[in-house]
Amino acid sequence: MEKVAFENLPFATERLVIRLKFISDFLGTAPSQELLKKDFFKLRETEALMEAEKLRHETAGLSMKAFTEENYKTVVKKTSEEDEENEEKEEEEIPKLTYFRKDDKGIYIPNFMIKGFLKSSAQALKDQIPLRAFKAKIDRNVFVFPNKIRLYRNGNMLTEPDDVFVRPLRASTPKGERVSLTASERIASEGEIITDEITLVLIKNKDLDMDMIRKFLHYGYFSGIGQFRNGGFGRFVWEEIDYIGSDGVKRKKIKVKQE
Repeated sequence: MEKVAFENLPFATERLVIRLKFISDFLGTAPSQELLKKDFFKLRETEALMEAEKLRHETAGLSMKAFTEENYKTVVKKTSEEDEENEEKEEEEIPKLTYFRKDDKGIYIPNFMIKGFLKSSAQALKDQIPLRAFKAKIDRNVFVFPNKIRLYRNGNMLTEPDDVFVRPLRASTPKGERVSLTASERIASEGEIITDEITLVLIKNKDLDMDMIRKFLHYGYFSGIGQFRNGGFGRFVWEEIDYIGSDGVKRKKIKVKQE
């Protein structure tokens, strides 16, 4: 785990050290490099350049005088419709696949996913745990370490997913209901799947306290992290390992019973 200097800070912080244990299958969330490249170039391409190239092919051999504004509108409409049809066919034929993030050591969860989970929990529990401007409060006052949170099965670091989980994805479009396939790498909840120790650092403030964060963590039993959370994937229970108050003194651990 990365070394973080918490001592001698000019402001007060609290630290909660936890570990997650997954109680359901966990799906990868990262898009493939191919999809990222495709989206990047699609973003950078300009419609004017694309249409100009198509227009050049369509008007080969015609004089500029013969090519009227009406012709131009027809060509643009035709090529745009063809592009939409090609994109739809491509999306239907190729299932979208999401991956686990990996490096030379193995699979890891990025720390921002934990912060995202806390914000999702705060939104779901806002009627019972009121926290004004919860997204801003969590973004500015809660920090998660390490940056890369490793996963282990029965004490061994995970380096590869178990398999790929394919499922239908339904969507309502102007053309009616559409069904396509989507797929994600999966880590099955066989054996004991746990994370590294995770340190949650809270900068003390008047609205958000560590007891609230503990309550938010309990929400992981119902809706966890990763893809297809509303389908019951990525659920977890958590264990409190240490709590260090703003005075730097370790407190008695709170027993967390969720199973």
